[in-house]
Amino acid sequence: MSEGGARDRFLVDPMLTYGEVIAANVRKGRDEFEQDASVRYAVEHATELLAAAAEKLGRPFQAANSAIPWDRLRELRRGIAHPYDPGADPMHVEQSWRFARDEAPRIVRRLRGAKFVDRDSRQTSR
Repeated sequence: MSEGGARDRFLVDPMLTYGEVIAANVRKGRDEFEQDASVRYAVEHATELLAAAAEKLGRPFQAANSAIPWDRLRELRRGIAHPYDPGADPMHVEQSWRFARDEAPRIVRRLRGAKFVDRDSRQTSR
């Protein structure tokens, strides 16, 4: 396997862990999410780390897994990590909850079934 393919596998493993953190906190329910700042922080931080790792994945990997909303992850990361930057769209509680409840599980499912690209041969594997 090429260096790029190995790096992609290396990055996907923690992304799955961040997805598990998000899911565990969603299971606590919306009220807990809204009322407990530590629950919301855990979800937002795990979302930020998931999106940051996604930005480091190779273009061949992203192309082979085009059902994952890469652009959406980039936007989320910017909104969470840089809410006060000019042009940033800060993440609101409702947006964070909807991502955690609806989008993150789909992304995690797709990552679990991801196709990894051997950049030397352009072959894919799971």
